Amino acid sequence: MFQFVSASLSLRVGAGPESPFGFHPVRTDRARKKRDRSHMNHMKTSKLTLGISAAAGLVVSASLASASITGPELEVAWIVDGSVNSATLVGTDLGGGIFSYAALTSDSGYAIDWEMTVNNNGGSGGYEVLSSTLGVSNLGFADAAFELSILLPTAFGSGSALYGGSIGGSITGNEDGGYIGSLGPNPLWTGFVDGLEIASMIDAPFSIVTDPFGSAAIPAAAFGDPIPGLPGAAPLSSMSLEIDFVLGGGDTASITSTFVGQVPAPATLALFGMVGLGRRRRRH
Repeated sequence: MFQFVSASLSLRVGAGPESPFGFHPVRTDRARKKRDRSHMNHMKTSKLTLGISAAAGLVVSASLASASITGPELEVAWIVDGSVNSATLVGTDLGGGIFSYAALTSDSGYAIDWEMTVNNNGGSGGYEVLSSTLGVSNLGFADAAFELSILLPTAFGSGSALYGGSIGGSITGNEDGGYIGSLGPNPLWTGFVDGLEIASMIDAPFSIVTDPFGSAAIPAAAFGDPIPGLPGAAPLSSMSLEIDFVLGGGDTASITSTFVGQVPAPATLALFGMVGLGRRRRRH
């Protein structure tokens, strides 16, 4: 049975490898056993849209849009240890081309809060901004693999654009300490334009741990500084992001990120010379 309510996106984090940020964690035998288990032990798929329920046991709650201006529909997806789910979220109009989105998705082993704000003015010469605060709780005892994605449909028209983004957050451990680590070779955050990778932040391998019941910051990172300053091709259909990580059992985390796009002024185009417009294909 599905219910629909408002929510935000935050993370609970668990054990993992050595960090590129200068952290050199000492892991317990329990943590190593957790880390070494398979994260893709089963697959199930369900497709969710607001007001429509799907697989039993999974709960999706989302805020309902106002009856004013209709904003872009965000496509969110979450893969937890190989279990695949997705939903479409309708925004609430805040005025000025800005829309807010909120949802809660949960199952027996996890809870994910999603909270997003979109500035949908990129197509009219302003900024296109996808801001998200993600909150994930690993309700189990073992590490779990999380792959979260948000897709914003948008089009600036043919031509070029400038991009930038930032990320930061924190983790809090349980009685065994907290941990967040990289999921295979994937960065923590990856941005895409029309399905092609344009930038990543906090590359693998990374690992952050805390003392029992302690907290630690996820180091801040950014690209396209000053934001937006990274040249690329303008989106014809979408801007999207992926957040991938391994989260320790019983741990919590909060991750906030921003992805910005803008059509540059002619003088800026001349300055950049539109060098480096190539984009990499999205990972599969």
